[in-house]
Amino acid sequence: MLSSLFISNLALIKNCEIDFKNGFNVILGQSGAGKSILIDALSFVLGAKADKTLIRTNENLMRVDAIFSDVDDSIVKILSDLEIDYDGELIISRTLNADGKSTIRVNGYVVVLKTLKEITENLMDFCGQHDNVGLINVNNHLSLLDKFIGKDANELLNKIEEKYDELNEINKEIKNLGGDDSERARLKEILQFQLNEIEDANLTDGEEEELNERFSFISSAENIVERIEEALNKLDQNSESVINGLYDAKNSLNQLLEFQEIADCQERLTNAYYEIKDITDTLENILKSTDFDPKELERIDARLDSIKNLKRKYGKTIKDILEFASDAKQRLDNLENSEFTLVNLNSKKEKCYNELKLLCQNLSDLRKKFAITLEEKIKNELSDLQMKGTNFQVHFEKGEITKKGFDNVKFVFSANVGQEMKDLSKTASGGELSRLLLAFKSIMLDKENISTVVFDEIDSGISGQTAGKVANKLNKISDYIQVICITHTPVVASKGDSYILVTKETKDKETISSAKTIVGDEVIKQIAGLIDGNENVSETAIVHAKKLLSEK
Repeated sequence: MLSSLFISNLALIKNCEIDFKNGFNVILGQSGAGKSILIDALSFVLGAKADKTLIRTNENLMRVDAIFSDVDDSIVKILSDLEIDYDGELIISRTLNADGKSTIRVNGYVVVLKTLKEITENLMDFCGQHDNVGLINVNNHLSLLDKFIGKDANELLNKIEEKYDELNEINKEIKNLGGDDSERARLKEILQFQLNEIEDANLTDGEEEELNERFSFISSAENIVERIEEALNKLDQNSESVINGLYDAKNSLNQLLEFQEIADCQERLTNAYYEIKDITDTLENILKSTDFDPKELERIDARLDSIKNLKRKYGKTIKDILEFASDAKQRLDNLENSEFTLVNLNSKKEKCYNELKLLCQNLSDLRKKFAITLEEKIKNELSDLQMKGTNFQVHFEKGEITKKGFDNVKFVFSANVGQEMKDLSKTASGGELSRLLLAFKSIMLDKENISTVVFDEIDSGISGQTAGKVANKLNKISDYIQVICITHTPVVASKGDSYILVTKETKDKETISSAKTIVGDEVIKQIAGLIDGNENVSETAIVHAKKLLSEK
């Protein structure tokens, strides 16, 4: 249950703290006062898309905190799994700055949006005029029926999904083996061609790098020869060469080896002499092997082009190409020996398909059984809501097998006796859809773990006795779960256990909405205002408001 809500710098609200009670919480206020801002705030703190346009003008940061108590055990388990402390209160805090950066904390722990949605998925439910769109969308009808059925439908749906995935895997294996004989022969021919092309190339891992290095080396042969000859000339090919100098220098110290420091220097000169001698030998060998050969360049270039062509077809590297060849060989071997495997796979496929079909049939039977119950419950609820004579049916059509079974389901409706049954979108008025939505919410109470439901002007377009019936229905729902209701209907407002008034005022060129709890005479005055419609309510309206409140 929602205990309190703190809002800072969201739309017209600057700073506002609201306490909520168990039972029926009624939110009152003139049109445009900012009641819908409370819905925006709740949606935001529960994980709705962050919208920077909601940040109050001239402010850089908006914040919403929501405190919940007595949350469902499933939410407590999620918190435990996430190692988030829980001591009887769930505190969610979310901020959004002008740069679009959002920070979310749950009981002080920073979490990401995905985690927040996981925690809040079954925390609150929103029910407003816009939800009618979801009700008339035929794509939602099957899931609504399954939700009404509950556990038994979920168990069958899980089994169907597992069996459906199993069938897909079998079909993939059959496809990998070529399918029918002609397709298998075609695939074998393709694989053999690919394998021959790769094997004929006789590739080796690392070959391309060696070829590129050799190509670069030969292309630079003239420059290499010139630079090596210059280096050798300075090292060993003149009387003042480095080697001759080192040789003479080390020999000059031969007579002074009894002095340790000089002996060390002589040893280092000797080592340097042999090191330089080894370098010159290496350079001379490179010089002898360096030769500009146009034909070798052409051969290397052609080989690199061949490798490039194979990479385009079979992989980004030679290693990838060789792995492709290995896979192709394995697939070819499988195809050569596929007859026996295909017999087994087709047998498994038939068995799996029959099992899937049976599960779908069981689910369809279950759906049709519960559809009758759903029809009766909806009609009873609608009868309570001044819609006697209304007919509501769940229409079934058999379609292709999917993870949801093979049923196509849609709800059809007739508001009057003798009227043709039609799709909800084609026959139900706005007021009728609102009552249908309320009827669904009523019968789903024991199917959900929701502890709070928010009704946003669900009574719009309804008046008279019908409004009274809607008020009683909302009041009855509040006996089981917390209800938060935005309303402009006096009889609905009169059923409240707690009242919150949203007001708006302009001061110092600034417009601010605020909300506060009201009691006693202020409640009477606000309900009387709904009756009278005037700023200064009449005594008659006040008497009527008192009468409505006394009948609660």
